[in-house]
Amino acid sequence: MADRGNRTDRRAGGGRRRGARARHEGRTNGGPRPLPARSLPLLALAVVTGLGLTACRAGSVSTAGPAPATASASAASAGTGVETADAATAAEPSAPAGGAGAGGPGSLTVDITSPVDVAGHVSTAVSCQSTARRYVESSTATIEGRTVSQGVRVAGYDGPGSYPAAITVSVVAPDSGRYTIDAVPATVEITSAGGSVSFSANTSGGRTLAGSIVWACSA
Repeated sequence: MADRGNRTDRRAGGGRRRGARARHEGRTNGGPRPLPARSLPLLALAVVTGLGLTACRAGSVSTAGPAPATASASAASAGTGVETADAATAAEPSAPAGGAGAGGPGSLTVDITSPVDVAGHVSTAVSCQSTARRYVESSTATIEGRTVSQGVRVAGYDGPGSYPAAITVSVVAPDSGRYTIDAVPATVEITSAGGSVSFSANTSGGRTLAGSIVWACSA
């Protein structure tokens, strides 16, 4: 009986030794090692983290997608702004003809010294007509806040030259009143482009209206 028990123990010991040898050979030959139980939570965490990073990358790509459309919209808005500005510029009315310096077509150069001072050059419509040996000119302009109206009538007109004329000059100054001389004799110089006159005469109120006016007929 004792011998039988000894043989049984030897067989059990031999089985354990063979199992240990097999495990040792498996590790030596590069075979798969079983993961310890404590490694399983770490593996799961790594998988979840990897999935989260993948989702973030996908979200980043998706968010960046509409950016070109926004840029295109901005460019379109900028283009519209340029077109609108061009249209506004094109719609601006052009300046009246003349006024580019003394004597420009459609302008007056005024120098009134009494009873108020009014001086300047301004673009305005200047009507010049010569028919049946008559020359008629008239214009109105606002200079330095004062309204100046003037007119010239020449009888026996026969082309550019010096003529006796009847002139009318009116100055309306909001700060000091109205001054007018009407059908006052004066000598005018008429050119092919306009003319000039100097004057000094009393108004109906007894004030002296004096100065000079150069006109350039509108084209």
